[in-house]
Formats: sequence, structure tokens, C-alpha cells
Amino acid sequence: MKAYGKLMLVIFAVFMLAGCGKEKPDLSIFMIDDKSDPTQVAEPLEKALQERLGEDIKVQVIASPLYNPEKLMVEYAAGGHDIMILPEEDMKNYGKMGGHVVLDDHFDPKKYPAGVFASKEEKEDKTIDNTEHLYGIPVKDMKMFKDLKYTPDKLFVTIPVSAKHVDNAVKALKEMTE
Repeated sequence: MKAYGKLMLVIFAVFMLAGCGKEKPDLSIFMIDDKSDPTQVAEPLEKALQERLGEDIKVQVIASPLYNPEKLMVEYAAGGHDIMILPEEDMKNYGKMGGHVVLDDHFDPKKYPAGVFASKEEKEDKTIDNTEHLYGIPVKDMKMFKDLKYTPDKLFVTIPVSAKHVDNAVKALKEMTE
């Protein structure tokens, strides 16, 4: 039994040390698509954004090679990403559950009408919010993705409400669109 306890202590120590030394990003981006493989653009996107944002903001781009709605749900639930790049249907479904930051104050909703919709969230007074807002920007309309020659139709960039670095996410979106 003592040997088992020592083994468990060693295993615990290894797991604890495995998390040490890993620099956390100042901007985490997660990509998933149901019609293409975003892994092909993850590294070039990370490099291009890092160059545009400078060394003060550490950028990390993670892309799922296969579309899996459960994986997407886990990524939202974990709340570790500042930007989510996902298919339109998912973007609207999560938006209707209050999952995205409203982008009206940062971008012109008239310029990106495909990303404008009403969340239909229930307010505190039990009424339904039918106010339309910009929640996502189409990848095909973003200059950085055009430059990278990755412009799938019906793929959107959003900021989840769980983002830890909303200011960095907004800066990144501006860099992607300009």
C-alpha cells in the first residue's frame, strides 16, 4: 500500500509540473469548420496576427481538423478562448443563448449584415430581446483571411462572452478586417 501511495504522489507531481512553465496566451483563438479544414491556416494566421499585434500580446491559434459539435460545446464551456471562428449555424445558435459579445460599438453592423441578428434572450423582466446586434463577422469579408487565401463561406469570427481578454480580441478583429 505504501508503494501505491508513493506512485500516486509521483504521478501527481508529474501532472503538476507538466502545467508549469507553459506561457499562457494573451489572445487565444479556436477555429472549427464543418466544410473545410482550418488547420491549414492556423499557423499562418497566428504568425500574421502576432506580427500585426506585436510582442506585447502573445497569440495562440488552435484549430480542430474535424468538425464535431460536442468539441465546440466543450470549447465554449471551458471558456479558454478569446475568439471563436465557427460555422454560421453554430454562431447563431450560441448567439441566441447569449454566448457572444455584441460588436456594435467596434464595427459597423451595416458592413456585416450576415452577422446581425436578435439574440432572443429572455431578459430579467421575462420579455424577449428582439434587438438586432452584430455578433459575428464573416471570415470571407476579413482582409487577413483573404490575404491567407482562406475564405470559406458561412464561417464567422466571434468573441465569446467568456473571453478573458476582450480588448485583445477586439484589437485582433480590427487587425483581421483592416
